[in-house]
Amino acid sequence: MTESRWKTKVAAAVMVLSLVAIVVVALTMFVGGFTKSEPVTVTASRSGLVMEPDAKVKLRGVEVGRVASIDEVDGQARLNLDMDPSQLHLIPANSTVEIKSTTVFGAKYVNFVAPSDPSPKSLQPGSVIGAESVTVEFNTLFQNLSTLLQQIEPEKLNATLGAISSALNGRGNELGELLGETDAYLKKMNPVLPQLQRDLDAAATVTNTYADVTPDLMTLLGNLTATSGSIVEERENLRMTLENAVALSNNGNQLLTDNEANLTRALELLEPTTALLSGYSPAISCLVVGLNKARPMAEQIEGGGQAGFAMSSSFLGGLEPYTYPRDLPKVNASGGPSCWGLPDFDPKRDGNAPFVVTDSANTPYMPATKTTLSMPTLFQMLYGVTPPAEGQN
Repeated sequence: MTESRWKTKVAAAVMVLSLVAIVVVALTMFVGGFTKSEPVTVTASRSGLVMEPDAKVKLRGVEVGRVASIDEVDGQARLNLDMDPSQLHLIPANSTVEIKSTTVFGAKYVNFVAPSDPSPKSLQPGSVIGAESVTVEFNTLFQNLSTLLQQIEPEKLNATLGAISSALNGRGNELGELLGETDAYLKKMNPVLPQLQRDLDAAATVTNTYADVTPDLMTLLGNLTATSGSIVEERENLRMTLENAVALSNNGNQLLTDNEANLTRALELLEPTTALLSGYSPAISCLVVGLNKARPMAEQIEGGGQAGFAMSSSFLGGLEPYTYPRDLPKVNASGGPSCWGLPDFDPKRDGNAPFVVTDSANTPYMPATKTTLSMPTLFQMLYGVTPPAEGQN
């Protein structure tokens, strides 16, 4: 191969490689391969039918980036944006995002909307922003309209509109009066709308309360059903019980009617006794409680502490025989109820209880202090009493 021919081949190869390099560089520059960008993610319920990669990203009509790719994650559209670093600082951090289209059939783009009160901070790389709205495409609107027309059946809608037109034909005055009265009613209702709102809120609270207790109410109704069933099953026994109750009430009425006078007399005779017991009821309570507190000591004495009955005995001076009228019962006691240290009796503190003065006596009873020999008579052995002295009844 001659030298000139070899140089021609080399020059041709260099030219071809240069053209390929120019094309590669041009394509790379066209897709932004040599342009620096920062990633930002936008999420939306959908991206639209004509949203494609390399779509524009704008702020106030100025392009600030491009859509790098579109993915679907968990049923939502995820738009990965390549933002121009030189424009990123112009976008407030609290900006919102819309996915819009230039025309009804035009391609979509991502539009950043600056708020009325922008944040002093700018949008940072790597931020994730949710799109607030996505423009509805014309074909989607047409599809929804077609679905609506299929549901409402146009021929029936036409017949309905025709019937309404016929009904309103010639009734303009009546319709005007109806609208006027409706306007008057609404004017009267408007002032009470806040109260109506409060009533509805209160009704919601009451409804929630009833909803919470519904299981208990259902249980109660179930129990009532079971109870009603039991009553129906035992109706014969219930009838016999009611008949016996009626017979018992009749017998009781007859008994009370026949013994009305005797019951009245018995109650009249019991009245002084019950009045006395009522007056001395505090002392009775003290006595019962005091005896109950002394019971443990009595149990110890009566065999609780040893196998036997413990007691202390001694000789005491005998009392004089019963003498009439000296030893007649003493009455007319006064002073009212007194516990005399009970129920918490203390021998050191309550050893000498006050005496009761009866029959206008000036001194309490004092036992005999002299020693005498007194043998009981045959009458005393038989009847336990001493006959009255001569001349006494």
